[in-house]
Amino acid sequence: MRSLVELKNNNNLYGYTNWRYKALLILIIGFFAILIVGFIGLNFGTIIIQPEKIWSIIWQHQTDNSLGLIIWELRLPRLIMAMLAGMTLASVGGSFQGMLRNPLADPYILGVSAGAALGACLAIALQYTLKLYLIPYLPFFSLLGALISIALVYLLSQKQTRLSVSDLLLAGVAINFFFSAIITLLLATSKQGTHTMLFWLMGDLSTANWQKISWVILPVFLGTLLLTSSSLELNAMALGEEEALHLGVQTEKFRMKIFLIGSLMIALIVSFTGLIGFVGLVIPHIARLLVGPDHRIMLPVSALAGSVFLIICDTIARSLIAPIEIPIGAITAILGAPFFIHLLKRRNNINE
Repeated sequence: MRSLVELKNNNNLYGYTNWRYKALLILIIGFFAILIVGFIGLNFGTIIIQPEKIWSIIWQHQTDNSLGLIIWELRLPRLIMAMLAGMTLASVGGSFQGMLRNPLADPYILGVSAGAALGACLAIALQYTLKLYLIPYLPFFSLLGALISIALVYLLSQKQTRLSVSDLLLAGVAINFFFSAIITLLLATSKQGTHTMLFWLMGDLSTANWQKISWVILPVFLGTLLLTSSSLELNAMALGEEEALHLGVQTEKFRMKIFLIGSLMIALIVSFTGLIGFVGLVIPHIARLLVGPDHRIMLPVSALAGSVFLIICDTIARSLIAPIEIPIGAITAILGAPFFIHLLKRRNNINE
């Protein structure tokens, strides 16, 4: 019987040798890719700013003119929020797919998105009904809704000390449908605020600022690190639950750990960005097609690729038909789906 330690020391797992060097190389490439794509993204928007001017503004920390304010107070916070959101969605999506052994799992499959959306839509509806200015508190309502959703899914799926995969999925689907029905009623009965609700439901990074970034940056990096540190257990889970048990993985506790870490990360990021679809479902698949199924490599690639992808999508969303802004969720689907289909067909052709 193999042990988890033996699996850890097996550098040939999934065909990888010297995986640590490859992971380090990927991190370096990903870091520079984010810098390059991010710097290019700073050029575009309602006002086109030349690269040399952007470099001067950043290097000298200029905030005493209109271009400096655009870079430091609008575009840089938005770029960093896009990076954090992409990292969160992709890493949690890859972890959930491994934990649930379900290729269709995404960060929203367990009901977190529906709870966050309901909280946000309720805040918007209350603002117009009670004549209160609640927009600054929208993230709080969204986070509260997401946490309630997490608690409900956990309570509905827990059997004594066990966390059943099938019950977890069914509870998540049930909560999604129930909360989505309430959101539909709010949209149908609200005389004002429907546009704000719809835009939030399709993803919105326009409200990003340095204060919001300070609230999410540490939990996002810590959560991503915890998920990546669980790669070995996710590799074992991919072999099957019985094999994982034989390898020493406490599967029930491990599922609970991944569920709670991933759900809390999604709850936090969604409360500030709205619902950005597709990233958490497809980016991990693209990472697997590019580097293989070993979570030790796949999860870092997913996090970095998710960051780059969402920065590109946000740049297009705010500059394609500027000054009108396109919901970023529409851009992620339009760009991501054809690319994913291309990689899938390419893999099938290679296998043939």
